[in-house]
Amino acid sequence: MIIKGKKNRYLRSQAATMKPVLQVGREGISDNLIKQFEILIEKNELIKVSLLQNTMVEPQDLIEALQNVDDSIVHIQTIGSKMIFYRKASKIKNRKYSVELENI
Repeated sequence: MIIKGKKNRYLRSQAATMKPVLQVGREGISDNLIKQFEILIEKNELIKVSLLQNTMVEPQDLIEALQNVDDSIVHIQTIGSKMIFYRKASKIKNRKYSVELENI
């Protein structure tokens, strides 16, 4: 799934003031990291991930690993070591950004 145009711009603007909620460090992409990612993205729909300096993980490696786990995860933007991901929440009570995206 690819989000383009105004929807992408909306998600980027919402993520601009967010702090990274998940950090990829020395251990790289582990099962624990993927579990944490899934929990966070289900609750928040839009999350920012930071790659620490001591990691050997490249941004493209993380994108591929997460999209192999779930095809509905959308990579929105990468700037330096910060990455933004979006996935529509399955529970209606957790939907905040997806409601706005439907109106755009």
